[in-house]
Amino acid sequence: MAILVFRRLLLSAFVILSVAMLIFVATEVLPGDALEVSLTSDELAMMTSAELDQKRHELGLDRPAPVRFLEWVTKAAHGDFGTTIISHAPVWDVIGYPLRNSTLLAVATVMIAFPLALLLGMTAAYYKGRWPDVVASAGAIIGYSIPEFASGNVLVLCFAIWLPIFPSVILAFTKAPPEVLLKVAFLPVVTIVFASIAHMVRLVRAGFIEALNSDYVERARLNGVGEMRLLFRHALPAAIIPALSSMALYVAGLLHGVIVVEKVFSYPGLGIVLVDAVEKREVAIVQAIGLLATILVIGMNLLADLAIVALDPRARTVRQ
Repeated sequence: MAILVFRRLLLSAFVILSVAMLIFVATEVLPGDALEVSLTSDELAMMTSAELDQKRHELGLDRPAPVRFLEWVTKAAHGDFGTTIISHAPVWDVIGYPLRNSTLLAVATVMIAFPLALLLGMTAAYYKGRWPDVVASAGAIIGYSIPEFASGNVLVLCFAIWLPIFPSVILAFTKAPPEVLLKVAFLPVVTIVFASIAHMVRLVRAGFIEALNSDYVERARLNGVGEMRLLFRHALPAAIIPALSSMALYVAGLLHGVIVVEKVFSYPGLGIVLVDAVEKREVAIVQAIGLLATILVIGMNLLADLAIVALDPRARTVRQ
C-alpha cells in the first residue's frame, strides 16, 4: 500500500509539472500581451518602438520564456503566483475571494449532486425496466444533452422572470459573507447539478444492477437479510466502486461548469476573473487558475484511486 501511494505521488508530481509547462506555453502563444491590451489605440500610435520596448522591459515581458517559466514554477511551488503585470497586485489578492466563492458553489453542488446521483442510480437499478428506471434514465440523458448556459437561461426564464422567486442576476459583492452567497446561489447550483450528474447516474445504475445480480447478494437475500440492509450494506459498496473515478473527475471538472454558470448568473467567482484576465492578457492570473485546476484534477484522481484500493482488496494486487 505504501509503495502504491509513493508511486502515485511521484506520478502526480510529474503530471502536474508537465501540465504546468503546457499552461505556460499556452499563455505564451496568446496574441498580443498585457501592455498592448492595456494601452488604447491612440496611445499605441503615439509611442515609438523604443518606448514600447522600454515599457516591456520595465514590466519584465522581454525576458526569455524559459527564465520566466523556471521563476514561475519555483515561486508557485512555494505558493507564490506572482503579481499582475499592469496593477502589480499580488495574484492571491485577486483570486483569493473569487476562489473562495467558486469553492463554496462547488461544495454546495457536490453535496446535492452525489446523494441525488446515488438515489437516482439506485432507484433506476432497483426498478430496472419499469417507469422509475425510464424516468431517471431519460432525465439523465436530457440533462447531459443540454449545456449549462442553455439550462441556466431556461431556469432564469422560468424562476426569475415568469415566476420571480429567485434573482436572475447575482448582485452580491465578491467579499460578501458565505451565507449571503448561498442564499442567492440556488439557480447556479441547480444548473450545474442538472447538467452534470447524468454520467454518474448511469454508472451507479450499471454498478447496482451488477451488484444486485451477484452471487453474494443472492446468498444474503436467501439468508433472510432485509431489503434495506441488502441494498445499503451489501450492494452499495460494490456498486459505488466503478463510479468513484467518475465522481472524482466530476468534482475536478466542476471548474468548467462553474465558469460558464458564473458568467451566466454574474456570480462573483473564478469564472469572471478568468475571462477578464484572458481579455486583459494578465498571464499570471490565467496561469495560477490553470495550475490550481490541474492540482485539483490530479488530487481528486489520486483520492479516487486510493479509495478504490481501500474498498476493493482485489485492486491492491493489481495496482501494486
